[in-house]
Amino acid sequence: MLLIASAPLAAQQIATTASERFARLDVNHDGGLSKYEVDADVFIAALDNDGDHLVSPSELLPLLGADATEATALDRVRVADRNADDKLDVNELDRGSEMRFKWMDENGDGNVDPQELAARFGVKMVN
Repeated sequence: MLLIASAPLAAQQIATTASERFARLDVNHDGGLSKYEVDADVFIAALDNDGDHLVSPSELLPLLGADATEATALDRVRVADRNADDKLDVNELDRGSEMRFKWMDENGDGNVDPQELAARFGVKMVN
């Protein structure tokens, strides 16, 4: 089953806390992120503010936390950006999604909970 994010972040109020950002990606609201919720299409649908079907550093920035900068977001994008356009398309996101999900899912239960996300990215989920 493919879950589709209900609306891009631009159509919603911008999430200001890590827990709000997590909730945006938790499409089925079960308190965890399944591999389907971190699927590239869902990820793009959740973050693509301008409708170009790409994730730019400025669109990724709100997900990275209050201490992140545009330069930090650009660095994160460039890790997977194969065509050097400083944006991520579905193919670039798909390329490492399975490996990334396994890395985030520390306990191997098939879901990434807020604590696992915080442990992997150093983002406090309770603000």
